[in-house]
Amino acid sequence: MSEINDLSRRKFIYSASCSICGSLFLSSCTEVALTKRKQFNFYSYNLPIITLENMVGLPIPKIYANENSLNNKCEKDYRKLISKARKKNILMEDTKDSKMIKDIGVNISQSIEKYYLKINETNPVKNFNWEFALLDEKDNNGEEIKNAWCMPGGKVAFFTGILPIAKNEDGIASIMGHEIAHAFARHGVESLTRYSVLQLGTLAISQNDRAKNLLNKTYNLLGSNRGIYSDIVNYGVLLPFSRTMESEADYMGLAFMNLSGFNTEESIKVWERMQVANKGKYPAEFMSSHPSPENRINKIKEWIPIVSNEYTAIG
Repeated sequence: MSEINDLSRRKFIYSASCSICGSLFLSSCTEVALTKRKQFNFYSYNLPIITLENMVGLPIPKIYANENSLNNKCEKDYRKLISKARKKNILMEDTKDSKMIKDIGVNISQSIEKYYLKINETNPVKNFNWEFALLDEKDNNGEEIKNAWCMPGGKVAFFTGILPIAKNEDGIASIMGHEIAHAFARHGVESLTRYSVLQLGTLAISQNDRAKNLLNKTYNLLGSNRGIYSDIVNYGVLLPFSRTMESEADYMGLAFMNLSGFNTEESIKVWERMQVANKGKYPAEFMSSHPSPENRINKIKEWIPIVSNEYTAIG
C-alpha cells in the first residue's frame, strides 16, 4: 500500500510540476522598458514567485508574494549589511568617495525620472527607494573586492576595490548606470522566476523514473563528472540568460549615463582597465555568467552612437 501511495504521490508531483511549468512559460512574458526584450517575469501577471528550499530532506516552498514583498525583503537584508559594515568599520561614510558615489547615483536616478516626465510616461522605478553605499571590504584572500551591485528595489553597494578601475566620475557613472539598469529591468525578479520554474522542472524529473534513466544513460555515455541535467540547466539556460541580462544592463547603463550628462566613451576605458586588473583571466564566454570583455567593449562601441542620439542629456 505504501508503494502505491508513493507512486501516486510521485505521479501527482510530476504532473503538477509539468502543468505549472508549462502554463507559466506560456503566460508570463512581458517587455523590458527601453529595450523591449521579452522577459519571463511572474510579477507582471500578479503571480507569486515560489522557490524550494531543502529542509531536512524535504523541499519546502519559499514564497515571494509580489514585487513589494521582494523589495521589502531586500531592504531588510541591505539594512543588516549596512549595520554589520558599520560595526566592522568598513562602511565609508562622509568621505569624498562615498559622497561622489551617492551624488552620481542620485543624479542618474533623478535623470531617469525626468526622462519619463519628458515623454509623459510612468517611470517603471518610481516606487524604488534608492540608496547608495561604499564598502571598504576585502575577500577571503585579503584582496580588494572589485565589484558593485544593486538589489531589487534600488539598494546599491560599491566596493572601494573598484574605484581605481572606475578612475573618475564618468567611470563611476558607467558602473553605476549598469547596476541601476539591473534593478530597473527587474533582472533579479527575472532570475528568481526562471530559477523557480527550473526547480519545478527538476522536481518533476526526480519523480519520473523514465526521465531519470534517460538522463543517467546520457550522463554515463558522456563520461561527465557532472550531472547532465545540471549541465543543460547551467550552460543551456542560466548562463546564456545571465549574459543576456548583463548585455542589456550595459546598453541601458549607457543610456542612463548619457541622460545624466556623463561621457559614455569612458565605459570603453573602464572595461579595458578591468581586463588589466583581472590580468585577462576570464573563462570561455559560454561558461561564464558575463559576456567576454572583448565582446562587451565591441558592443559598447556599437551602442554609444545609438544612445547618444536616442537618450540626449536631460539637464
